[in-house]
Amino acid sequence: MQKNVIIFYGPPGAGKGTQAERAATDYNLLHFDTGKFVEKLINDPKLQKNKTVMRQKKLFLSGKLADATWVGREVKKWIRATAKRGKSIVMSGSPRTEEEAFYLKGGGVADILVESYGLQNILIVFLEVSVSESVKRNSKRGRPGLDEPEIIKIRCREYAKHTLPVIREMKKRGIKMVKIDGMPSKNLVEKAVDKEIKKFIKCQNSNRKKTSRRLKSRDAS
Repeated sequence: MQKNVIIFYGPPGAGKGTQAERAATDYNLLHFDTGKFVEKLINDPKLQKNKTVMRQKKLFLSGKLADATWVGREVKKWIRATAKRGKSIVMSGSPRTEEEAFYLKGGGVADILVESYGLQNILIVFLEVSVSESVKRNSKRGRPGLDEPEIIKIRCREYAKHTLPVIREMKKRGIKMVKIDGMPSKNLVEKAVDKEIKKFIKCQNSNRKKTSRRLKSRDAS
């Protein structure tokens, strides 16, 4: 069975994690949520005296992105291990910076995804929501510090400054991307996401069949 990668992008509160978790269940994918991964790591009681972790925690709670090298190293490790197991994956919001995506020692996260899964087997699902909607949705979560309106606005600015260029560059490099309006109800967004994922899988199956027919024809001649 072909291994696939689906990456959900969008500003804070766009529903990346929600849609990725559902896609993981519906399409038998392993989910890696960078934000939750970082949050779990910086709040680990065993790591509260680790200087590197504490530095990342300070950045995280201020609304800024964690260090690209630190995050990228962990994400790359997970991708390689998962690909070796033959598993398809879904990611939410990662890679988040150009450095993390393309310029790490030994290759960026985007490079490792292409190397491990193949360019044609990666789909970006871009969920679009406004800044005001992002503030509204995140304010309801109620996480101390992180979900205060001013911090959410900082997170939105960080996303626009650092993550949007990653999405544009990945598209420029030939990775398929679809845009979905994230403003309607969760059910409507889910239907739109499902439609695009099924179209992506159907296209992959069609391409594999064509390749198989060409190989058989070549072998017969």
